Amino acid sequence: MNLKPDDQPLCNDPLYDPDMWFPEPKGRADRGKQIHLQLAIRDAVQAISICVKCPLQKACLEYSMESLETIHYGIYAGTLPYEREQAISAGDISNSEKWQRQIRAIANDKGIPVLPIAKRERPKLLVSLKERASWQQGWDLSSPQDSF
Repeated sequence: MNLKPDDQPLCNDPLYDPDMWFPEPKGRADRGKQIHLQLAIRDAVQAISICVKCPLQKACLEYSMESLETIHYGIYAGTLPYEREQAISAGDISNSEKWQRQIRAIANDKGIPVLPIAKRERPKLLVSLKERASWQQGWDLSSPQDSF
């Protein structure tokens, strides 16, 4: 990787809304939910198209595979959470894989290439969603009364 000292990630450009890289469909009513889903997909595809042009794409991918938050959430290096989870066989998917697959299908239709992710070991900092939920609730999984 030939990085120059002045290379900056394209997602850092103030022209772009940082939320594009963390799309979440919002809305409670059926009609509102569909509209928000379509907006989230549109933003995600745009973010992916920006990522594939970024000089720091490979460094971003390596960064994204380091911890729970960056594997399970957001678009990093043009990859979606389910794609990174598959690379480490995480087994617990935090976002809806169905709508992420819609994003990837639309990006593929637009000719946006996918950065291949090599299979790798699960990061040491990565914990399961069950463990994280137990920490948030103050449960002790080693205790029979708090275990799932």
